[in-house]
Amino acid sequence: MTLPHAVLLDTDVFSAIFITPERVARRQGHPLDEWKSAVEGRRIVISFQTRAEELAGARHAQWGEKRLANLMAILDSTPTVPVDEDVIQAFATLTAEARRVGHGMWAKEHTSDRWIAACAIAKGLPILSGDGIFRDAPSVECL
Repeated sequence: MTLPHAVLLDTDVFSAIFITPERVARRQGHPLDEWKSAVEGRRIVISFQTRAEELAGARHAQWGEKRLANLMAILDSTPTVPVDEDVIQAFATLTAEARRVGHGMWAKEHTSDRWIAACAIAKGLPILSGDGIFRDAPSVECL
């Protein structure tokens, strides 16, 4: 799934740009405009983990049929990196390397972040995230 000029969005960025931009825009100091500029002209990609997190959040919030259908349409129109052998290998390597060098990415509470990072690593994509855990993680390229 190597896509030229593509970027893998972490859940926070994907949600802010495509799911709840009106809510996010009201927060003073939020980097929404900066994120939009960073992805301009790039192909947007998400990981299976982001898709799952978006759906779980909507179900937890008990979104109505119409809003859930809109979310599904957005998710279905966004290329999603599935779990495959390359992603599994990248996850295992990232976990081991992060632990070896003492990067917090290896910790249990960052398992979801590791899956997102593994998708990016396996497909050769940079990540755009508001979450600092991706910075300086082994083999992770951040936008």
